[in-house]
Amino acid sequence: MADEPKSVEPQSEPDGLLVELSRLVPKAVIKTLLEERDAVPRLITQLPRGLRKNDQRSWELVGLHLSRNRRFYEALAIFEEWYRNVSEHQAKTKEHVHKGTPLVWIRDQHVNLDHIALAQRFMMLTLIEDALTSKGAVDPAQTGSYFRYVWYHGLSDAQFRQYAREIAEFGKKRPLDARYPERVLQELDNLWMTAFPTASEALLYPANRRYVAELLRQTSDGTGQVLEVLAEYLLAVMPGCRTYRRQQTYSTDHDIVCALDGTELDFRSELGRYFVCEAKDWGRPADVTAFAKFARILDSTKSRFGILFSRKGITGEDRTRDAAREQLKLDRGIVIVVVDLDDIKAVIAGYNFITLLREKYERVRLDLDPGKYAR
Repeated sequence: MADEPKSVEPQSEPDGLLVELSRLVPKAVIKTLLEERDAVPRLITQLPRGLRKNDQRSWELVGLHLSRNRRFYEALAIFEEWYRNVSEHQAKTKEHVHKGTPLVWIRDQHVNLDHIALAQRFMMLTLIEDALTSKGAVDPAQTGSYFRYVWYHGLSDAQFRQYAREIAEFGKKRPLDARYPERVLQELDNLWMTAFPTASEALLYPANRRYVAELLRQTSDGTGQVLEVLAEYLLAVMPGCRTYRRQQTYSTDHDIVCALDGTELDFRSELGRYFVCEAKDWGRPADVTAFAKFARILDSTKSRFGILFSRKGITGEDRTRDAAREQLKLDRGIVIVVVDLDDIKAVIAGYNFITLLREKYERVRLDLDPGKYAR
């Protein structure tokens, strides 16, 4: 279960956290923590990678010490790396490991940094882990998720318990998918999203790269559904982006519909409040027919922007012909960007998907030389 909160105020020396940490890790770790300006990258290489209780506690103590000394970004980096480490272990063993503790501390750092929308997202991920472990009966007295969500984020008691039951039911039916709380979150409604992103978090993109890699591995399954799930996740991580998968109209189906919340401060103000996405998990590039059909869908929904997720890209990209030419010559104020396999691999490698979209948008909108944007 997610731990109870601890004070984030600076502690008088000797710090009890460091005293406990000194029993778990070599002295060099403590020295790095206190004396090095580039402490975090050094610590990440020195902290234990196992899943024993003491190994996990080492990561927690380091992060909490940094947080208590108001080194919030460094604490966030430690907790994120801890979460990635556990996710990597799950990928190897295919066994679920409770991850509520690193997730709840990630949430707390976002609160400290005034990242309200991201804090709410990580609060949901924490609730998912607690609900899976407790089989839907989350004890308010024994977890850190209840009072944080109800007291701080304003979720009602009834909503909290309803989400817990839905999460547990998903975990029972699909235990392999439930290893990733991000996957469970994609099956819940968006009513929990009540916070607009602040300016300080608008361009942050805290994706679970292990989850993206796992979904990418499962594509080409013949149904196209996994690519839709992957595309939706890549968009949902953007602060303030609400996503709806497999939406039906009276005339067609939309793979993904997106709505942007919050103050429009960057290039996303050009996109409009709503936009539509299409996923093509084909063994060949999307051709001009598929591209033109998608353009008509955008036209019919009065959308100015769309994203075509195509693992193999589009035809004619090397010669600016075929579908690539169609992408450039749209003259109705519509911009379509294409996200392909290389782009998804870039996200797995740590690339910011928001920045990627901005570059792609500018390339099409302003007809810029693609070579200037080579990663």
